[in-house]
Amino acid sequence: MSKEIIIYTMDSCLYCKEVKEKLTELNIDFIEKDKTKFNDEWYKVVQLTGIPIFPTIYIRGEYFVPNRDFQNPTQILNIIEYMISEEYKEWDIQTRIYEKLKTINYSIYNQFNKLNKENKNE
Repeated sequence: MSKEIIIYTMDSCLYCKEVKEKLTELNIDFIEKDKTKFNDEWYKVVQLTGIPIFPTIYIRGEYFVPNRDFQNPTQILNIIEYMISEEYKEWDIQTRIYEKLKTINYSIYNQFNKLNKENKNE
């Protein structure tokens, strides 16, 4: 599987600019696909992820979306560096999916508890 990195961006996105600058500083090659030039492709990405937020990053068959998969540029850079490293193993995707599912369940549980507490206080 290719280590090619695609970053879906938008001109006015400062977060995109910061991630691209950091990748350039680290000498990590990437392909930038601006929404205005690759609108049809971006539409497909949004349909797959369900989240239209920039920068969305595609590497080794996975999409990484801000707030869902990373909270800041440092986190996505760490993910990218790992995924292009020799340490990365294809089976890691199953472990990451499993961990993401556990995180989702944890978040849902916490939200329901928060709602229950709010309802009891009313």
